[in-house]
Parts: sequence; C-alpha cells; structure tokens
Amino acid sequence: MYTNLIRKQLLKSMTKFWHLQSIKCSVRITNTAHSNVDQLKLKSRFGREVRTYCNNYTEASNQRQCSDINNTRNGKETSLESYETEKVNGEYVVNVNAEAEGDENVTIKNLLYDERQDDIMELLHSCENCAELNKLVLKFADRLKKEHVIQSVILMGSLTKDALNENLLRYLLTRLEPYILDLNINEASCTFLYLRKMQVPKTHPVMCGLLTKALDSVNDPLEFVDLAAVSQLAVAINTGRDFFTPILCANFINRIHKYIKKCRTAEDARLLAICVLNLQPLIDYEILNAFKERISILLQNGVISANCPKVIVKLLNMLNIGVWSHKNTALIRDLLTALKPCVKQLEGNVLKNVCRIYLYNMEPATLHESLAVALEDLLNREMSPEALAYFVPFSEPVRRNALINTFKTFVNSSKVWEHSNSTAHLFSALRALKISDTSICDMYWNGVLKELNYASETDIGQLRFLRHCHRYMYFNNNLGGTYRHLGVEQRLSQMAIRAIKYDVFGRIPQIFARLASFVFAYGHTPHYVKKYPNILLSKIINMAEQFTPGDCFLISRGLYISLELRYRYQIPPLVNMQLATIDSVLASCAERCLNISEENQHSLHDLNWLVRCLSNRKTLKNSVIYHRILAKYKDVKCDDLNSRILKDMAYIFTTTNYLVPEILESMLEYITNNYEHIGGETVEKVLTCAYNLGYIPKSSEPLQKASLIMLRDFNYMNGLSLVQACLALCFYKAISQELIDKVFCVNFIERVENEIQMCYSKATYPERVLNLVMQLNRSVCLDYPECNVPWFQQNFIEAHVSNKPFHESTFSRDVRKFLETLLQDESYFRCNHVTPYGYQIDFVIHFDKDKKAIKAPTETTMLHRITKVAILLLKLDSFCENDLKALRGPDSLKVKHLEMMGYKVLRITEHEWNSKYMNANQAKRNYLKCLLQITN
Repeated sequence: MYTNLIRKQLLKSMTKFWHLQSIKCSVRITNTAHSNVDQLKLKSRFGREVRTYCNNYTEASNQRQCSDINNTRNGKETSLESYETEKVNGEYVVNVNAEAEGDENVTIKNLLYDERQDDIMELLHSCENCAELNKLVLKFADRLKKEHVIQSVILMGSLTKDALNENLLRYLLTRLEPYILDLNINEASCTFLYLRKMQVPKTHPVMCGLLTKALDSVNDPLEFVDLAAVSQLAVAINTGRDFFTPILCANFINRIHKYIKKCRTAEDARLLAICVLNLQPLIDYEILNAFKERISILLQNGVISANCPKVIVKLLNMLNIGVWSHKNTALIRDLLTALKPCVKQLEGNVLKNVCRIYLYNMEPATLHESLAVALEDLLNREMSPEALAYFVPFSEPVRRNALINTFKTFVNSSKVWEHSNSTAHLFSALRALKISDTSICDMYWNGVLKELNYASETDIGQLRFLRHCHRYMYFNNNLGGTYRHLGVEQRLSQMAIRAIKYDVFGRIPQIFARLASFVFAYGHTPHYVKKYPNILLSKIINMAEQFTPGDCFLISRGLYISLELRYRYQIPPLVNMQLATIDSVLASCAERCLNISEENQHSLHDLNWLVRCLSNRKTLKNSVIYHRILAKYKDVKCDDLNSRILKDMAYIFTTTNYLVPEILESMLEYITNNYEHIGGETVEKVLTCAYNLGYIPKSSEPLQKASLIMLRDFNYMNGLSLVQACLALCFYKAISQELIDKVFCVNFIERVENEIQMCYSKATYPERVLNLVMQLNRSVCLDYPECNVPWFQQNFIEAHVSNKPFHESTFSRDVRKFLETLLQDESYFRCNHVTPYGYQIDFVIHFDKDKKAIKAPTETTMLHRITKVAILLLKLDSFCENDLKALRGPDSLKVKHLEMMGYKVLRITEHEWNSKYMNANQAKRNYLKCLLQITN
C-alpha cells in the first residue's frame, strides 16, 4: 500500500524540502549515506501485515544529533553583532521536542478518558508512581480493557522519572497489541507518542502497528482527524530524530492548511505551533504567513493574551527558529508585548526561554524592565550560573562588581562544574560581565580544559567541543587578541584537525568551516609557523561550490586571527601562496552567492556576511567583487527591518564607510515608527553610523525619538554607548537639556571611570572613551553654550599632544613646500596648529583686510580686522567610500566648529592633490593661489 505512496511523496516532499532547506543539502546527503531507508514489513501476531516507513540510521549517526550539529543545520546563524557583544544564540539550545510536547502534567491523566468512566479508570488516575501503577495493573489484569491499557501506557510515560519498569512496559505492549486495529486516531497517536518517550524501539511490532494505524487515518481525506492527534503524531515522529519527517509527514500539510483556517482558540494556536515546529522542513512561507495572520487576529481579539502565557511561549519558540525568525520579528515583538503583564508569574524555565528570545530579537524594549525584575527575583531564589547568565545582560552597570564576585564563587566551585551545560552558562556570564582579570579568565578556561581532557569518545564524536571553539574565538577577540590559553588552543586544535581528517563531519561544508576556522586561527599543528595544513586547502577547494556566505565568513575570520597572532610582522612565502589560493576561493564564492541572492531580506543577510568576509582579507577589500557587493545595498528593500538587522547594517556601514542614503533613511524611520520597542543600544549604533557617514536625515523626528530613548534606557546602557549617542545627537543639534544634565554630572563621570577600570582592552579602551568624552564636552560647549557646561578637557588635550609626536606626511610636506613658495615667508603660516578646544589644523594663515598674508597677530584687538584661514588636508578616509564628495560626520563637525571659532576653512583633498592634472607645470601652485584668492 505504501510503496506507491513513498514514490509519489518522495519527489513531492524532497522537491519542497530542498527548496526550503538548501543549506542542509550536504547534511542530508551524509545522513543518506549512513542510512538504510526501507519499508519495514513485519508480520504481526494478530494476523495483519503491518507496513511502515522506518529510517534506520546507524547507532553512531543517531548519537551524533547533538545540539551543535542541529544548530548548524536548523539553528540561527551567528549574528554579526555577536562579533562585538553578547552572543545569546547557541549558548542556550532549546530542545525542540521538549518544547513541542508541552502537555500539562495536570491534564495528562484526562488526556483521553474521564476518570469517572469506571472504577478501574478512577484507580488508575489516583496512581502517583510506577510502583502503584504496576500493582494495580497486575491486580486487575483480567478486567483490563483497551481504554485501561492505553491509560496505563500514558500514565507510565508521564510518571517515569528515573528507572523504567521494563516488565510492566513489556506486559502493557503485549496487552495493547490485539487492540491496535480498534484504536481511533487519538488513541493511536497518543499511545505512540508516550511509547516513543519511553524509547520503545520503532521496529517493535506494536510501534509499527500504531504508526501505520495513525498514518492511515491522517492520509485518508474522508476521515476526520483532530488537531490534537496530528500534533501528538508529529511530535512522536520527530522524537529521537530517527524518521525522515518530510517523507513520512507529507500528507499532514493539507490538514494543516484546514486547521489554520479553523483556528479560533488559544489551544488551537498552541497545537498548530507544535505541528509547524515539528513539520518545519515541509512548511513554506505560504503556510507560515497564513498562520501568522491567524495569530495576529487572535491577538487583536484578545483570544491570545497574558492569560495564556504557555501558548504565547509555544508560539514564540515556533516563530523564533533560525530558518524564518527574520521574517517574524513584528509578530514575535507583539507576542512578547502581550506577555508583559505576566512576566513576574512565569516559571523559571519559561522565563529563561522568554529571556533568550528577547535577547536575540532585542525587542520590545518595554519588556526589558519587567524581565530585569523577574530575573533578579529568579537569581535570588535560584543562585546558579544559569540564572546569573540570564540576569547579567539586564543588570545595571553599577551592580557589576557584585556580580563579578558571584561569578568568581561559581567558577571556583567544583560542584558547579559538575552540572550539565555549566560551561555555557559560565561563559555567557563571563562575556556579558566583560571581565578582563586574566586570573578569573584562567579559572574558567582551566575548567574547560579539564572537561575537554576527560571528554568521552561519544562527546568528541558528537563535536561538542565545537561550542568551545566558537566561544574561545569570540572571547579572544573581545580582549583584542591579548588573552591566550595555550592549553585550550592545543587541545581544541587537536580535536578539530582529527575531526577534519577522520570524521564524516569533516566532509560537511557547514561544519568543516567551523572546524577549519579554529585551526586556521590558532594552529598548533605540525609546521603551523610555516604553513597551514594542506588538508584544509584541499577541502576548501573541493567544497568551494557548497559554502554559504556564513561559511566564507568563518574561514576568513580564522585567517584574520592567524595573521594577527602568528604572521603579523612577516608572512612566510608558503603561507602567502596558500592565502592567494584561499582568497580566490572566497572571491568566487562571494560572486556565486551574490548572483543567486534573490529574496530581499535573505540577500541582505547574506550581503552582511559577504562584506564581513571580504573585509577580513586586505587583499580582497578593494577587489571588484567587494565593491559590487557594497553597491548591491542600493537595490535592497528594507520592508522587514528589525533591531538585529539594524545593528548588523550599522556595523557594516560604519566599518566600510559606505553611504546608502535610502537604507539609512529607512533605519532612522524605523526608530520613529518603533521607538517604544527599539532599545537604546540599537539606537546608538544607528546614530553613530549616520553621524560617522555624515548623513543628514530628512526629518528631525527620529532624532527627537532617539533622545527620548536614551533617557529611557540611560541606566541600562554602558557609558561608551551613551557618550557616542550624545555626540551624534550634538552633531544633529538634537540633544536635550535633560540628557546633557545627566551626562555631565559627577555620577556619570564616576560610572565611566569604573567602566574604564573594568574594561576588556586596557591598551585602547580607556583612550577611546576619554577621547569621545572630550569630543562631547567640546561639542556641547560650542553648540550649546546656554547649558553652561564647563570645558574641563584642557589637561587631556595637552597630554594627548605631548604624547603624540608630530609626523609630517608626504602630502603635508608637499603642500607646505608650495605654501612657502607662494607666501615667500614661513612665518606667514603655522603648521600643525592646535586650537583651544583641541582641534588640530594642518595650516593656519592670517590675512589682512587687503587679502595679504601677515604674521600671526599677538594683540587680540586686531582679530576683527584680519581673516583666519584654516587649511585642512583631507585624506580618502575623510570621505565616504562610494562618494568622494560626501564628507564624513567627524570632519563635517570639525569644519562647523572651526567656522564657529572664527576660521575660514579651506579643504585640500589628497586624491585631488595627487591627481594627474595636478602634475602639470605650476598646477599645484596655481591651485593654492586660487584657493587662497591671492592675486599677485
């Protein structure tokens, strides 16, 4: 019966599956190679030939379905933002099956039958453990009916916590077998689900019979099938991941369509969320959008509200999976907002789940305070690394020292390290706290090394060490590459190169890229000082056509770290040759990915990865494909923006200095339309990006909203972000008096000083923060004199000038030479002049009222009769990458402030000064003469 069905459904399901899951292609191929997909024909005792589909993966392949591999295949890709700040995704992996089941314990006993049905059913409902159930079953063995046997199976599955009563299970299976043909779809699916939970082999005759019975009902278009039964069957099939869902569940989709149209209650929405989550490979955007539309209607009508938090959480888990989370941001935000009134009442695990989803989507901001309070209560009740890891991102900076002491207590406790997933929770807290004390860092990584050294072959085979590779690379990056733990590097490198050489995962491009990235970065392989392992290059060449933009980014990032750590001063000839080969592969992959990108939001996501990939390689940064990718941003539509994409794009445009006015306007418009939902950290990134590029918004409304957001989130944002946001608002003349008063006060200055003491990179961070504070102080003094903020940065300016000796560039020397020729006296101009507010001017010339150059006057009474001319020498980085006429924000602000200080500002650009036509005889002299309006 099912032979023809397999053939028909295989083509249909696989076509849709590959279309939706092209990234998973190589993983599926590998699974097929290690699988034996056959119809299992088993002759049952009750005389009926039972047939079912069984996907018999090998035991080793089954065991390797670990969270890291599932993340690679089904999870979210690492956001670009994780390059700088917290990485939430990947640290707390949601068990999809556990989330999908979601049956309330209090309703399990009444799942199918009423306890008042008869006396035996009533006694069954009263059982509190398997021992009581066993006694009861044996006592009434001769009176047990079909309903009693099924109820016993359900109760056993829900009551089993530790040891499974195998004798009871075998007895129940024997009693159940004769009734299989008489079961309805609800009984068959529910029984099959709980037997799967108890890990009864799928090849058992009863299991085959139950599955066949259930599938017959679902596949029969004339038979009514309850939504609850379909959800239970979908979960059961997905449990254990040893069935190939797209083939087995292909006919579920027609019913899902009908259920969505009839969805009227919160319970319907919950069950549909379970179905969609478990049938994800078969769900296309048509089904997803129809379901989203139905959820929105139920939200508007109040059917889904804070009164049903677990329904909302179920929907959030379904919408937040990586394949389509970027398409669901608005609905996720609405569901989280609906959850706000009951956040404090959420159970611990549910609260953590909500927190994880919120941190990934970074919206809505209105939920931040409620989550902070609830997580603080959770931390007080449950003092654990997991609770600490979730609370730290919501804590105020003033509590950092106390939280660091808590972390030290945890990391020093041997009992903490024995808990499952403790390394993930400790790492998340370590990164979020931005601990730079190497002794504390050593404590954590020593614990990781101990865990790696005692890892079983099963753990190694499941590539669980990959999570440590990822964490170490990003942790090392946050500390500017200054922190190294050689023991961890060596152990992880050994495990990674072994997996690449001998494991099947070394043949899967998405996993190979993660392994190779770490080996590239830290080496510790034979001859790693002189070259990269040859096997890495051969595999990169062979897999080139299968790499995604994310894979390319990982490889380029590993190369970037290696060049910084090992080859910063000298690159061996062999390494240069290998780099040239890899560069050609990355460039070809980038071009291929660029050509096949079609969907707007997906292509935008890929564009971000490709730009980051090529930016890691200096040799590719000015290539044709690099500029083609940047130009592609002009064609992108920003209909589905969200906070995460805003931060990613702001980072890209800030680091590349690439100006796309349409996208910047869309980003600022998003702030206007969603100011209640968007967080201060995200707004700061957008403001800094716009200021850095010198973009002037069409309206002042987004700037006014941004100022309000800064005030709202002032206590939760770090000092550097606040200073950068205020500086950008000053540039746009949009900072409020209240925000100025909050920044220029003793409390905030002390807060910044504390951050400097606790910062990651002692070499650069303090100087960066102090320089930005100086710039903000200067801008407020010049642009907002009415605020009466004093200038208190003169000592910093003088120290900065004295510590930074003047080095005259070739460009500056050439201009000075022509000025000497033109003015005929060196005393008529000053070089490298520093103004009272710390602005450095390349050349200052004074002219009298007859436009003749004079020496700098010593009397202030003469200033109104002379003209001060400031000549600024501008290099290419003073302009946007794609527009050499668009002056960037910092230089524009400098010009404006110098004009406010009485200077007439003239600009000489390096690219124009060194252009071909300026090489003509007397061209440069005449250019200066015309610029300065000198007639003689």
